[in-house]
Formats: sequence, structure tokens, C-alpha cells
Amino acid sequence: MNEKEALALAIQREKEARQYYDDAAARSTNDNGRKMLSWLASEELGHIRILEQQLKSVKTSGEWLTEEGWCTYGDISHPIECTELPSSSETRGELKADVPEMEVLRQAMEAERAATKFYADLARNTSDPNGKAMFEKLSKVEQGHLDLLEEEHEWLSKAKSMFTIHRFSLTGH
Repeated sequence: MNEKEALALAIQREKEARQYYDDAAARSTNDNGRKMLSWLASEELGHIRILEQQLKSVKTSGEWLTEEGWCTYGDISHPIECTELPSSSETRGELKADVPEMEVLRQAMEAERAATKFYADLARNTSDPNGKAMFEKLSKVEQGHLDLLEEEHEWLSKAKSMFTIHRFSLTGH
């Protein structure tokens, strides 16, 4: 797969992820769950914008944008830190038999796990240092999404309502 094909595939995958999160947010009956899923959809939109500009640059000039260049088109957030998540003592409670968000979380975890590997593989196979850096950063951010979803899954399995962290605020989006 050449660089243009890799970028086009990455764009398609990000669009599918965004659509999944948008649809899941629309179906969520939990306000915190809706905020988390909407935040994840907005994250994917930032990735789409960056990847589209990278593809445009590679197609027109054959050059990859530097991080300074691609940051002007979209946002790749910093991975979520463990300190932003609820403490384990807050997760104690009675187990709920059927939490509808659990299946959404399972599917999202699979997708984020695949995205993390996908971008890590692209980084390993990209010779351009700017392209490699962008794919490495995307891999780390997708790993952060996976960590968040795994923590949320664990939280729900211990019977709490879905949690929220400050990044789920969508002011300005």
C-alpha cells in the first residue's frame, strides 16, 4: 500500500468511527454516555481533517506536512491520563444485569484496538519522518481512547452509571 492509499484508508476508517460514535450517542439514554460518545465522534472528526490535509499535501507536492502544519487543520488531543478517571473506590456497587451501553463499549473497544494497531503499522511502514510522527501520535491517541473505553467498561461492570471526565464537555464544538 502506498502513502496515498494508506491515507485514503485511514480517512475512511476515521469516517466510519465517527459515524459509529455519532449513532451510538444518538441512541444513548445516559447523559454521561452521550457526552463521552459525542466527544469521541469529535475526536475522530479532528483526525479526518488532518488526514485529509495530509492526503492533499502528498498528492499535490509529494511532501508530508509537519506537525506544525497539520495541527492548523484539526486536533489530535493528548491521550487521556489515568488521573482523569474515577478512583476504584467510586466503582463499588450492585451489579446491574443488563446495561445497554456495554455492547456499544465492547464494539468501540474492538474498533479502537484495531485503530491503534493500524496507525502503529502505518508508522512502521512510513519512511517520511513527518508521516511517521503523525501516525505514531494517532496510534497513541487511539490507545488513549481504548484505555478510556476499557475503564468505562470496567466501571459499568461494577454497577455504576456511566462516568464523565472534563474532556467530554463539548463547548466550542
